[in-house]
Amino acid sequence: MSAFVAPQDLHDLAFRYALAVDNVDAEMLLTVFTADGAVLGYGENPIEFRGEAGLRHMIELVDSGFHRTMHNVFNQTFEKDEAGTVTGLTYCIASHIIDGDGWTMLDTAIRYHNLYAQENGVWKFAERSLEVLWVENRPVQRFTASMMDAELKDFK
Repeated sequence: MSAFVAPQDLHDLAFRYALAVDNVDAEMLLTVFTADGAVLGYGENPIEFRGEAGLRHMIELVDSGFHRTMHNVFNQTFEKDEAGTVTGLTYCIASHIIDGDGWTMLDTAIRYHNLYAQENGVWKFAERSLEVLWVENRPVQRFTASMMDAELKDFK
């Protein structure tokens, strides 16, 4: 394997994946994966969502399990082997709002181990293996306009 200067299309896949999950948009999610693409667990993470049905199910679980999510994409690296196979790592902090008596924020530090493939000349994920490095839970509150007066008065 050697470092690979990836085209912007490869970088954009991670951003579009994050947007699709955060907007619970299965149609958009399917556009960033090959027809048989998958989101898999890595290490102790037992998840497996394969193909269109699996990816749609993943979005259904996000929609039913969280009030809202926000995936923040950070470092991305890419490598290409002698056969032309492109792999890479993407770092992410995925924030998940869990409803209850109040809101709880579940922040998950993630490393995605990616396998890329071209389908009809377009770069897509063939697999994303999701490695969870750590999680953090903390209470958070919904933003309200009254906060602008109470806590952020100098911001206006």
